[in-house]
Amino acid sequence: MSADGKVEYGVYEVFVQKSHADHHVHVGSLMAPSPDLAMQLARENFLRRDSAVNLWIVPREYIYTTPYSSDFFAREMDRKYREVGGYTENGRLWRLFKEKTLTMEEIVSHIEET
Repeated sequence: MSADGKVEYGVYEVFVQKSHADHHVHVGSLMAPSPDLAMQLARENFLRRDSAVNLWIVPREYIYTTPYSSDFFAREMDRKYREVGGYTENGRLWRLFKEKTLTMEEIVSHIEET
């Protein structure tokens, strides 16, 4: 409760484990004044028709996420050679190299261009 007598609500994220073999899955969010009441609300809202073996209620401020405008997932180097689509091109270049129609320098310059 705040100084002026109003109840402050927090946002809680709800995770449900359907069976002991399953992982916890995020099913939604809710607002509640306490974790205990959030647990009751989550049971009523998300498990009314489904069964579960475990329920996690996590205050949103305790979840650490990457910023939306972050370059966190940007690749530092081009790694197309690891993708499936790059294998056919690598195979073609390697065949040409074996047939002595390309030099290693030409292969490197081709890869740097793309």
